[in-house]
Amino acid sequence: MALARDKPIPPVPLLCSGSSLLVLILLSAGLALIIAASGLAHRDQFFPDFFRAAFFIIWVSLISAALLCLLRDVLSRLPQGVGSLIGFLAVQVITLVCSLIIIIGPVWLLELSALAAADPALFMGRNLLISLVASLVIFRHWALVHRWQEQIEAESGARLESLQTRIRPHFLFNALNTISSLIPTQPEQAEQATVDLSELLRTGLRDHPRHTLEEELELVRGYLRIESLRLGERLQVTWELDEELPMDHQLPALLIQPLVENAVIHGISRLPDGGVLTIRIDRHRKNRLRVHIENPVPDEDARPAAGNRMALENIRQRLELAYEEGARLRTERRDGVFSAEMVVPV
Repeated sequence: MALARDKPIPPVPLLCSGSSLLVLILLSAGLALIIAASGLAHRDQFFPDFFRAAFFIIWVSLISAALLCLLRDVLSRLPQGVGSLIGFLAVQVITLVCSLIIIIGPVWLLELSALAAADPALFMGRNLLISLVASLVIFRHWALVHRWQEQIEAESGARLESLQTRIRPHFLFNALNTISSLIPTQPEQAEQATVDLSELLRTGLRDHPRHTLEEELELVRGYLRIESLRLGERLQVTWELDEELPMDHQLPALLIQPLVENAVIHGISRLPDGGVLTIRIDRHRKNRLRVHIENPVPDEDARPAAGNRMALENIRQRLELAYEEGARLRTERRDGVFSAEMVVPV
């Protein structure tokens, strides 16, 4: 997730989605109910007049929404104020035209003409006044909500970036510590590890908030190559990758690698004989990506390292910030095996 930029508010509200249209219909029905209950409708014909008013208001609202959706791209190319003003005026024109159709409309609209039978001028004036007030409220609400969403996005982006900057030095420290331990006894392997680390710095640890799944997996492989030089045969890795993985799918950077690092540092490296690290990635319910990391751990009596808890909490917080819903991280320790399962939306 990148930090939100100061971009102009779209000139007209986004009313093209099904949920927006449903809200618009409900608000129109509510407005018709208020009009009927306020005495503007005849009390002895409350329900007939309510249904007539609801039909008319919903009719105007849906036509206005359709027009704003059609003009959205065109208005977005205009200056901010001009685009909003044209959209606002378009709604008023639609209101006047629909009101005029009711007054002088064809025979099939005679049932609705009762709305304007008493005083056509009052009918048109009342409709225009209601349209002006409702449009002002909707356009103003749209601007406020859009600014609020931008502010939330900026704050979330800054927090996400802060969490990721904590992960990067942690990774570098462990990699450099591994290289330094190899220098006295295995200088050639230390040199190779240095080459691997420089490649990771170039491709995997660049200052970017997101990686593709392919880049993240390459980062994991590079990290495991470095750790395998230190642990040797104690570190065995089993990969189980779904053939249909979306390798170009964007993920928050350094999301999978810390889970693998956790498994190595706080699990396998603390066992005299090491163990098998299993990395399983597949599609979950078609629109989810599931990452499962499994590794052996020391006896239950051994206290979990603080770094383990911090890294897992860091990942959980970044998932919450990067995804509104559908992402989770679950961990379990049972029978000497620690497993972490992370699910993110695709």
